Amino acid sequence: MTAPTPRIRPASTGDGEELLALIHAHAAFEQSCATITSKELAALLAAPSPRTTLLVAAAPGHLLGYAALTTDFSLWRARYWAHLDCLFVHAEHRGQSVGRRLLTAAAELARSRGADRLEWQTPEWNTPAIHFYRSCGAAGIAKVRFTLPL
Repeated sequence: MTAPTPRIRPASTGDGEELLALIHAHAAFEQSCATITSKELAALLAAPSPRTTLLVAAAPGHLLGYAALTTDFSLWRARYWAHLDCLFVHAEHRGQSVGRRLLTAAAELARSRGADRLEWQTPEWNTPAIHFYRSCGAAGIAKVRFTLPL
């Protein structure tokens, strides 16, 4: 028996607890720590115009993965672009097209918002993700990422 195809949809306030667990699992997978609280996530999910849009891959009874998308403006190109801040599929659901469906939905959402491209990053050691993204037609751009605490 095959698993039902998950539905890709915007995250809702009812997804909070399970989505938070996915966010923390994603951060742990990337050898980091997510500091978002359940209260902060609830506020984001309830906001009428959040700065980040969260999409989820929902199967009956549980979430399989999520994607987070923001939109920005490139001065050099005079075009809007979208940043895929997160794309994560729980390990037991990888290889079932869940990630591809989330990526496609994020790209469609970005396009609908006037973005001309989607950009994201993944750790250099995450070779399965790099292979996956390339199999979806993405090309890597070598850069060094910096952060400046404010």
